[in-house]
Amino acid sequence: MLLQVPSVFAQESDEPAAETKMERFFALPVELDADSGASNGDATILRIAPLYGLGTLRKMDIIHIDLITLADAPGGVPGRPGNPNPEPGSRVFGLGDLVHASFFTPRTSGKFTWGAGFMLSIPTATDGRLGSGKWSAGPSFRFTYRTGPWNIGAFGGQTWSFAGDEERNDVSQLIMRGTVRRKLPNKWFFVSAPIITANWKASGQKWLVPVGGGFGKVLNIHSNPWAFTLQGYYNVIKPAGAPNWSVRLSVIAAIPLGR
Repeated sequence: MLLQVPSVFAQESDEPAAETKMERFFALPVELDADSGASNGDATILRIAPLYGLGTLRKMDIIHIDLITLADAPGGVPGRPGNPNPEPGSRVFGLGDLVHASFFTPRTSGKFTWGAGFMLSIPTATDGRLGSGKWSAGPSFRFTYRTGPWNIGAFGGQTWSFAGDEERNDVSQLIMRGTVRRKLPNKWFFVSAPIITANWKASGQKWLVPVGGGFGKVLNIHSNPWAFTLQGYYNVIKPAGAPNWSVRLSVIAAIPLGR
């Protein structure tokens, strides 16, 4: 849902797409994933992803997102791009690599929007098993299509390592998040937001492809909209040792910044 947050809340208030402005906003999505079925044990992953727009460039909106990951995992997180061969061992808890992406999006009143920009991965992991040990960068993209009660989109990027620990594997990875969302009565909605990854440096299966979804509801708390969801996913394509399935609980708070 992340890059559809402004339009998600606008849709709940029945604003036309032309009135969904992206100039100044701040939203704080928080997701908790519980992975199960990995060869070295279950893992819990917390993602905090501040999403914000602080200004414009001529006729373009500039959208930024930062991805902060906190993981509790046994011997690393198997199948995650940038860490393809984690060694089994005792559980590890800590921060993963920090990922930042910026998107330049032409302002439009139509149903379809798109954007392009860059993605940067910074090796901030507190344990080598939770990160790549590399600085990586590359292009990013986003698109959304909104029609009636439906909101469909995706965002992601491809990164390549260019600096960092010379003893760690080079990184070439694609990460993409799709979203299919349908508005339901009484501010309920259906959502499917799988995180699809491809680790091009992996020797075996390169793709991790989950399928699933869940339901959510928008609530007004102190006059601000909050969205709560519960989702489940099964990994139909996965590297050896990766989790079989995951359950996700998410909360998204939209905070107005004014004009």
